[in-house]
Amino acid sequence: MAKSSQKPRVSQLTAAELRERYPGVQLATLVDKVPDGSNWVHETKFDGYRLLGIRAGRSIELITRNGNDWTQKFPAISAALLILAVDDAVLDMEAVVVDEQGKTSFQSLQNALSEGGESTTIVAYVFDLLYLNGNDVTRLPLTERKAQLETLLGQSKFLRYSSHVTGQGEKMFARACETGLEGIIAKDATAPYIIGRSKNWLKIKCSLRQEFIIVGYSDPRKGERALGALYLGYGKNGALQYAGKVGTGFTMKSATELAARLAKISVRTPVLSRAEARGLGLGEWQRVHWVKPLLLCEISFTEWTEDGHIRHPSFQGLREDKSATEVKKEIPVRSATESNKQSLVLYGLTITHPARIISEIGQVSKGELAEYYAAVAPWMLPQIARHPLSLLRCPSGVDRQCFFQRNPGKGLGSDVRPFEFRNKGKVYEYLYIEDEKGLMELVQMGSIELHPWGASIDSIDCPDRMIFDLDPSPEVPFEAMKLAAQDLRQRLQKKGLESSLKCTGGKGLHVTVLLMAKDRWSTVKRFAATVADEMVAAVPEAYVATMSKAKRTGKILIDYFRNDYTATAIADYAVRARPGAPVALPLDWKELKSLVSASQFTIKDALVRLRSRKPWVEPSRYTIPAS
Repeated sequence: MAKSSQKPRVSQLTAAELRERYPGVQLATLVDKVPDGSNWVHETKFDGYRLLGIRAGRSIELITRNGNDWTQKFPAISAALLILAVDDAVLDMEAVVVDEQGKTSFQSLQNALSEGGESTTIVAYVFDLLYLNGNDVTRLPLTERKAQLETLLGQSKFLRYSSHVTGQGEKMFARACETGLEGIIAKDATAPYIIGRSKNWLKIKCSLRQEFIIVGYSDPRKGERALGALYLGYGKNGALQYAGKVGTGFTMKSATELAARLAKISVRTPVLSRAEARGLGLGEWQRVHWVKPLLLCEISFTEWTEDGHIRHPSFQGLREDKSATEVKKEIPVRSATESNKQSLVLYGLTITHPARIISEIGQVSKGELAEYYAAVAPWMLPQIARHPLSLLRCPSGVDRQCFFQRNPGKGLGSDVRPFEFRNKGKVYEYLYIEDEKGLMELVQMGSIELHPWGASIDSIDCPDRMIFDLDPSPEVPFEAMKLAAQDLRQRLQKKGLESSLKCTGGKGLHVTVLLMAKDRWSTVKRFAATVADEMVAAVPEAYVATMSKAKRTGKILIDYFRNDYTATAIADYAVRARPGAPVALPLDWKELKSLVSASQFTIKDALVRLRSRKPWVEPSRYTIPAS
């Protein structure tokens, strides 16, 4: 591809900043069946090294999935990334060697790297786009990201577009297996890009194949071979589990090089106990040269035996783009659902028991809740980060016992932070989060609802929002609620204040004015009370501004008490701990007319809306008008 004739502008973010913004890649869940439906697209599963290609102006980086900089290993790919007609970009790709039949081979890739032939034989298949010319595009649907990616790559020789097939997954999988490919990747065509493992991407393999930890090796019994066999393990419950041995798949050169590397990390003490190495006879166990469990290798095999060993294994090569802590026994998820024993990894945090149902209505699982919060984080966090939080935790689901928590307590991760403040002579400690990992830790601990203060810890005495909670008594029709919201909006506009609308996921609606955090709580509450009192005075038969239940029958409470020190309100995009897991969803005012209920939106509804929503843009903020 020819170089762009335009002079590259200075990148908005440096390569280091882009690397920090995108600390990992999206990972696929192994399943035993190809998903049905036209909403799935299917790609070839490549057999190579996963890379994140980062272009920031004239700076190029190729980063492995565990954060290693491998830019120098792939000069041709780096050069191809540099001459793309783009200012800055982040691409998800796999470096491979393709044979004459169009198949990719991990062994061929390793041979090319060791022989220095990477400039002419190694290419990258690019299958996703995360960032382009100053814009994060991860929230766009997959097909939109890929359309932009295909245009960007053009006819690049070393950066090849990974095409896909819509639907027809079973046919593509059968064809892949017939031609000797490893398998396919099925992806939700409408889903955003989420760092970590999720069910939006599924991998279906033609044969069994995974990484193992090398725990030892043996000498050859005869001939000139440098190795007899490798002894393999994987992680299970924090310990090593013996998986069997492999003695085939080595070339003379690879065996010699591997034996030399293993000798440098050999240890005298066995890294497996006799109980852990079940299946190894005493004589063979004594002949093993044990090594530090640091090196990983990729092994293809036919099946797992009943005693937990692999059958008919073949060595495919070393894996130096992953860490030993990642290696577990890969078990396909049946019917594309995850078992309670498996985990989900989002933003580097493990979500345990993702299949646990938190709402019987709608069959909403803990994993779906976590994936939802990961997806909405770019819109949610600007409103709740560094704000003290009250959490509604439901560890066993919304139909069981739930409880509020606002203090850090024990058992929370390091990204859920304490905030200490003094009020009326007493010292209190609340909790807050700063980023996506903190948000995931809240989900992991069973949190469903998030209720932030109206002020940040950086300016705790001056709220950055003013909230009116329109709370109807049971007799009030929803149409009256809509009229009340519009009435309130117009009254605020006359005072020079624009507001936003939100369904609470319950009975009510929130009307919010974002503030510049310059007015104190007392000023904001006093102004909000004045507006509420004006509405009551104008239409006393419809509105009430007192918390007394006896006076609320048939009326709408204009609740301005959310604007008080330590008061909280449900966060934008937060899920409610109610049957069906409705969402507190921000809306455009033009949607008010067609609104049916304040709890009509589900997690799925919210995600569909966000696919067409632009990334967070800082809105206008106000100060309280002088009375």
